[in-house]
Amino acid sequence: MPVVEAFDHVDALEPLFMAEFEFLPRIGEYLSIDTPPGYFRYYKVVEIWHRQDKEGGAFRACIRLEEDD
Repeated sequence: MPVVEAFDHVDALEPLFMAEFEFLPRIGEYLSIDTPPGYFRYYKVVEIWHRQDKEGGAFRACIRLEEDD
């Protein structure tokens, strides 16, 4: 399964989180993250790109999210 880096704004240098997905989320889809105690945070996928790692040259999938209440 591919590892996807999720960022919360355009100029973020560090990902909000990294996760394994069975498939790459598409623009317009929503993700929910479980937060204790029993609540969820909802995010909308607004941008997708791939970046190349300096070490090894592998490409990594990245998504930008906007929090949606």
